[in-house]
Amino acid sequence: MFQASISSTRRAAARRSSRRALLIVAVVQGAALSFPAQAGLFDAISDLSKAVSEGRAKADAKQDAAFEEDTSNKFPPYQFAAPAASQSVRYVEAVRGSNFKNIKKIGIVNFSVEFALFKEVTAMGGSQYHGTARDATKSMKIPQPDVARLQQVVDKLYTQTAEDFAAMGIEVVPFERLKATKNYGELAPAQHASPWLTDTSDSQSVFIAPTGMPLYMDNPDRADFLKGLGFTFGTNTRMKEVMMTYDLNQEVHLVSVNMVVDFAALKTSGRSFLSVASTRGANLHHLHANDTSYRFVSTTQPELMVIKLKQPLVSDVRLVAETATVKGQTSTQTFNTTGMAVQTTQTDTSVRGVDQFDMETYYRRSGDMLDASRQMFAAELRKLQ
Repeated sequence: MFQASISSTRRAAARRSSRRALLIVAVVQGAALSFPAQAGLFDAISDLSKAVSEGRAKADAKQDAAFEEDTSNKFPPYQFAAPAASQSVRYVEAVRGSNFKNIKKIGIVNFSVEFALFKEVTAMGGSQYHGTARDATKSMKIPQPDVARLQQVVDKLYTQTAEDFAAMGIEVVPFERLKATKNYGELAPAQHASPWLTDTSDSQSVFIAPTGMPLYMDNPDRADFLKGLGFTFGTNTRMKEVMMTYDLNQEVHLVSVNMVVDFAALKTSGRSFLSVASTRGANLHHLHANDTSYRFVSTTQPELMVIKLKQPLVSDVRLVAETATVKGQTSTQTFNTTGMAVQTTQTDTSVRGVDQFDMETYYRRSGDMLDASRQMFAAELRKLQ
């Protein structure tokens, strides 16, 4: 058996020597090619690589379009022309809403609107040990917004939110009184000056508070890994909020307002040893469900009640155009006694180009969506009084 193994080894060595000889011949023959022939060979390889790349891009775009259509069907656009109160039952959920009737005074301790700017997901599939590892990454972003424009949106939203509570007969305690309390000062380690650019659980975002107010990340679901540790080992903001109600003579309930404006939805698949990784992206201007909420704080509970969106509030306008700039030229030839005359007409139709982001619509519809959620929250809160 040992001799047979040696013979087998010799035969394998002979086959390897033969393959090496063929490889040497192939290399020599390749080296003997003239320069034009080599250039043609590399051009063919380049063209093939380009074709493969373009094919993948087209397939990826087709899959994204299908995902966007499916998402749009699942979450149809909000009806901006209809009264908000007529749609609040569909969009809004109150958790422990029966507690609202006991609220007579409120103080807005935190008011944070998050605007997502950049999103990225990575899918991993297959197994590196079996040579089937695959990964795919997709990122989407919007142009850098004018923070002053976003600030105007947030300031208006803050003013109208306070007016909503006042219209319900609830006294709104001035922010200056909240700032003067001992425990508000102890929120400082968790607070950030506005605007605050930071990473979240699924995006890079800018957080904006009303002019003159700091903000803090109130929602653990929006925190990335490091900020998530802060909820466990950092400043206990919810305990400080509860203690603030004692600073305010136990007569004021606090409210933390948090809203998230997003521009896209991303999806991954293929997170297994068998599947091929893939990613999907959809242009979807919307407010997050669950993350868009009012949270009420009492002397005993940091979540006395919560009112929130139970499904995404989706814009009815695409932010990314699908039409390209069109340039046309028409020539008319005529013959006369002196020869041929050519008349040329140039037609330029300049519409927003493919993949061009519509910032004006972004500002306008972001404000409209935030205002719609505010109005629906107010409509449902009035029912709870």
